[in-house]
Amino acid sequence: MAVSIYKKPAILFLMACSLALTGRAQVQIGIKGGLNVSEMLTSGNPTTLVEGNAQNMRYFPFTTFHGGVFFSIPLSKKWVFQPELVYSSQGATDKPEKNYLVTATEDYRFGYLNLPLLIKYKLPVGFFVETGPQVGLLLRAKINETMVADAATTQYNIKDQLKSTDLSWTLGAGYCSPFNVGFDIRYNLGLSNINQATAEGLANAPIPNGTIKNSVVQIGVFYIFGKRTFNPPGAEE
Repeated sequence: MAVSIYKKPAILFLMACSLALTGRAQVQIGIKGGLNVSEMLTSGNPTTLVEGNAQNMRYFPFTTFHGGVFFSIPLSKKWVFQPELVYSSQGATDKPEKNYLVTATEDYRFGYLNLPLLIKYKLPVGFFVETGPQVGLLLRAKINETMVADAATTQYNIKDQLKSTDLSWTLGAGYCSPFNVGFDIRYNLGLSNINQATAEGLANAPIPNGTIKNSVVQIGVFYIFGKRTFNPPGAEE
C-alpha cells in the first residue's frame, strides 16, 4: 500500500533519528517555538486577479509563528546532528505595486509541516552555528482578500494551486545556556518553485503568476530535556 503523503515527513524524521540512535546513545529530545517573519519571493512582475482584473502586486512580509520538537544527537564534542519536526505558518501580504488602484489587500496563509535536518557546530561559551536542508509538506493554503471600503473578506482555498512539498536550505546561529534553555535565529531560503497554478486556476483564485519561493526568518527559543548539553561558561570541553 502506498504511504500517504501526509506521513512522509514524520517517517523521514523517525528514520533519521533511528539511524543516529544506532550509532550514538546520548540522544536528547527538545521542544522549540517562536516567531516567523515570512515572505514570498516572486519572479518578474507578478500579477494577481482582483475582481477579475489583473493588477501588478507587491509582497510584504508578515509575522506568524512556528513550533515543534527535535532530537539532539551528538556526533562528537563539537558536532551535533539535529532532525526536527516543526509546524510553520508562512505566507505574505500583498498590495498593488504603487499607490494607485489600491482596491484590495490579500493575506496569503500557508501552513507547513517542516523537517529540517541540521548539522550544528558548537562554538565557545555555549554559542553554535547550524545549517542543513529542510523539506516541507503543505498542509493548508488560503488567501484572505479584503476590498477597500468593504468590511467583508473573501477567502480562497488555493492548496491545489501550490506544490505539496517545498525544499529549502537553513542557515542559523544561536546560544544554549548551561541549563539547556537557549535561542536561535534562522533563515530558511526556498529553493523550489511552489507555484503550480494553471490558467484555469488563475480564473478562480487570485494566485500570482510566475515563480513563488518561500523566504522565512525564524527567531525561536528552545529547551533540551536531560543532561546539560553545553558546558557552563568558562569550563573546558
